[in-house]
Amino acid sequence: MNRTLKCLAVLTGGVLCSVAIAAAGDAAFVAQWPLDLPSSDAGAYQVELDDAVYATTVSPALRDLVIVNGAGRQVPALLQSAPAPAARRTTQALAWFPLPATAARVGSDIAAISELDPDGRLRRIQWQSAPGAAPPAALLVDASASALPLQALVLDWGVADVAFERTMRVEGSEDLRDWQPLSAGGRLLDLRRGEARLVERRIVFDTPVRTRYLRLSPGAGAGAMPAIVSVTGESPAMTDAPALQWRALEPVGPADAQGGHVFHLDARVPVTHVDLGFDGNATARWTLSVREHEAAPWRTVASDWLVYRIGADAASRTPPLALDAVVRERQWRLVPDAPAAGTAPVLRLGYRPERLVFVAEGAPPFSLRAGSGRATRVDAAVAPLLADLRARNGGRWAPSVATLGARTELAGAAALDDTPPRDWGTWLLWGVLVLGVLLVGGFALSLLRAPKPR
Repeated sequence: MNRTLKCLAVLTGGVLCSVAIAAAGDAAFVAQWPLDLPSSDAGAYQVELDDAVYATTVSPALRDLVIVNGAGRQVPALLQSAPAPAARRTTQALAWFPLPATAARVGSDIAAISELDPDGRLRRIQWQSAPGAAPPAALLVDASASALPLQALVLDWGVADVAFERTMRVEGSEDLRDWQPLSAGGRLLDLRRGEARLVERRIVFDTPVRTRYLRLSPGAGAGAMPAIVSVTGESPAMTDAPALQWRALEPVGPADAQGGHVFHLDARVPVTHVDLGFDGNATARWTLSVREHEAAPWRTVASDWLVYRIGADAASRTPPLALDAVVRERQWRLVPDAPAAGTAPVLRLGYRPERLVFVAEGAPPFSLRAGSGRATRVDAAVAPLLADLRARNGGRWAPSVATLGARTELAGAAALDDTPPRDWGTWLLWGVLVLGVLLVGGFALSLLRAPKPR
């Protein structure tokens, strides 16, 4: 009996070890890339995807991109588009001049008391206040030196001697004669209570303003405007967006009956712009369609697309076409509006690499895995976490940048099989249980057949 039980234990242990070995070698992804983290305590990181990753992933929505920790467990991750150009302010000191009450009224002709340079810039306003007269009633701002539209004006008066709070009426003119009211929000104030001080110096336009001259007149409120020291103009400007990366595709075969050309995209890049390359001068209208595979219908992404090239000058050709949405389909088709002679054009697809943002849960090392027919990224609440961190650390905060290491092959093409895996562990365990029952039954039967002691 003891020998039988020992055999059963050995067999069971061997089966369980086999199950563990099978589970350990069951990689669900094609390949992985180790991640190099700039610091170990940032908590949140981002890694930019490269062409090798896009060529490995197969999911149309990139759901088979995951980040795993040292234990091989997925960590919370979120796919994000390339960052949009960040807005920044440019400032410029503007010339300004005090105006008397007669020049501050609606319909007044300031040109009659102004001296201008040949380029239209103000040299001076010709007026003198009489002794004991009221201080300037308005300001004239020369905005002609600003090359960009103005988004706001900032008035500096140092420290006001007397507390005040005033709205400001803003008008614009090109010739100092005809003035138009401008829509601007803002209330200038300089208030104090004990040691506390509340100051607002900005006048913000509802929409950017481009005009030569601005007239600022105090409106409703309390207290007299203090003496102005300087006026600064703020202009919105956009930083340059990340440059597009391009993939050039050649037709996969001859033209079809409609003169159309089919192209194959071998990576899940997020295409946002398209362009055509010609060997020489050309002009035609095209229809561009996409589909995932040959059994799917074509979906039009651009119709009546006029493309021309005249000479080698970049200014003598149509710019790239921006698509309405990101496209990742594998097959692309160009059909001309009329049969065209010559070689087929090169289809150029432009995109900006995306980022995978993740939270470093668990112990390192962390890795990016890609390419799977079954495994998918687990949805996690990463976006609210990023919003909270950005609110705490300032609007310009961003996750630390991790970099991709050398690619390591995992299961290779076998990971792309989307057939549900057989649960060998369950079957083997059931087999062990059945075998155990048979062994116990056989042992019991042998006891029954054994001769009884006398």
